[in-house]
Amino acid sequence: MSSDYILETEGLSKQFRGFHAVRDVSLRVKRHSIHALIGPNGAGKTTCFNLLTTFLSPSAGRIRFNGRDITRSDPASVAASGLVRSFQISAVFGQMSVLDNVRVALQRKSGGSFAFWRSDRVLERHDARALELLTAVGLEPYQGHIAADLPYGRKRALELATTLALDPELILLDEPIAGLGHEDIGPVTRLIAEVARQRTVLMVEHNMKVVAELCDRITVLQAGEILAEGNYDEVSRDPRVIDAYVGGAHD
Repeated sequence: MSSDYILETEGLSKQFRGFHAVRDVSLRVKRHSIHALIGPNGAGKTTCFNLLTTFLSPSAGRIRFNGRDITRSDPASVAASGLVRSFQISAVFGQMSVLDNVRVALQRKSGGSFAFWRSDRVLERHDARALELLTAVGLEPYQGHIAADLPYGRKRALELATTLALDPELILLDEPIAGLGHEDIGPVTRLIAEVARQRTVLMVEHNMKVVAELCDRITVLQAGEILAEGNYDEVSRDPRVIDAYVGGAHD
C-alpha cells in the first residue's frame, strides 16, 4: 500500500441472500483529500460505508487503513484507530447543552471509555477548544441551548463538531449537507475544506454543487459497482454517469 493512500479496498463485495449490494469495489482514498462517493438510488453507497466501518462484514475482499488490514476488526477498534463515521461517536445527547456535547467528545478523546463522566471542573478544561469548534460550525451563539431543542440542521452541525472533537485521521461523512438551511451550507462546506487540510474526508453527498466545490476525486457507484472515477469535470461528462442519473433522483 502506498503511503499516499490512507484507505484502500480490494474486491470489496457484499451479498444479501444472493443479491449483490456491493460488488468488487476497489477504492483508493488519497491522504489529505476530499473524496466523494456518489450514485443513484440503490447504488450501494450506504452499504459501502457500513463495510468500510466494519458495521457489516464483507462477503469478499479486503479493507486496509493506514496499511493495516481492518477487514475483520470491530467498529469500536476501527474508530479508535482513527477512522470515524460521524454517527458512530457524534450522536447528540439531547438533554445536554450544545457546549457540553462537544466537551464530552473532547473528554472522551483524552481519557478512557468512561472518562466523560467527570465533574464540570474537569470538563471546563476543554472549554476553549469546544468553543473553537462551535464557532467553526456556526453554533457558538447556541452553546447554552439544550441540544434536543436545536433545529435539524443545527443538530447536524453539532454532530460535525463532536466528530471533529475526536480528531480522527479519516472522517466518513454521510450527507453532511442534508437538512441544512441555505445559510448553513456555506459555513459547513468551508469547515469540511478546512478539516481536509489536516485529515482526510470520504463523503456521500447529493448536493452536486458542494461535491464540485469540495471534492478532489469522485467515485460513482451504480448497482453496487464502480461505474466511473475521476475529478468532477471528468465524471460529470462521462456518458455512463449521465445515463445512470437520467430519470432518477439522488437518494
